[in-house]
Amino acid sequence: MTPVYIAESELDAQLVQDLLLGSGITAHIFGPNVAGAIPEVPATGLIRVVVEDSEADLARALIQHLESSPAADEDDAGFLLDSQSL
Repeated sequence: MTPVYIAESELDAQLVQDLLLGSGITAHIFGPNVAGAIPEVPATGLIRVVVEDSEADLARALIQHLESSPAADEDDAGFLLDSQSL
């Protein structure tokens, strides 16, 4: 599994996970409460969205597109993806 997004909140992580799931990419959220539960995902204390290794490049491209879309600048949902992408 490969981390593709580090979120500032669980809501940010959930929105990114929903984007990826809606695009057919299996995505999981690992945060401080579950980090390290799976050996492939080390404990860091961060909220991360992870995907299968083979889907990481596509997932990053989708996240980058979301972050650069004009709708993200409007912040009409009170949400901006200003977290760092991996």
